[in-house]
Amino acid sequence: MIQAGYRVNVIPSEVRATLDVRMHPGETPEAFLDALRKVINDPAVEVQYTARALRPGTDSARLDYEGFKVAEAAVKKIYGTTTLPMMGTGATDMAFLRAKGMQCYGIGPAFDVEDGPKGFGAHSDQERILESELHRFVRFNYEVITELARAR
Repeated sequence: MIQAGYRVNVIPSEVRATLDVRMHPGETPEAFLDALRKVINDPAVEVQYTARALRPGTDSARLDYEGFKVAEAAVKKIYGTTTLPMMGTGATDMAFLRAKGMQCYGIGPAFDVEDGPKGFGAHSDQERILESELHRFVRFNYEVITELARAR
């Protein structure tokens, strides 16, 4: 978001830009700010985090962890496909748990080939999924939870 001035024909005396950023796993918040300051290269520009809760930089989740192996097996069973780990652009509160040493993995219903191309994806103004995918996602979660419970 950019906030500046009060009229289109008046040079603003102050400009404020707010960025919503995602850090690469292993990158620290301080290192990110240092890199941003170098890119801006203007000592008159103040660069800082807002008062909002800062997501800690963390290592990525391990792929050799039991929870991942269970989720991977459930993907194969319920969706009939191979799991491909990836790093997305979205943020998650899992960073706070990972910073405490917990292994966390983002999961969600399968991409909807009917509605996705129309822009009805996550956080859109018409966020939705097919009812059949919701039911399949519930089955997937049930499979993961019961398998993890069985392992204990």
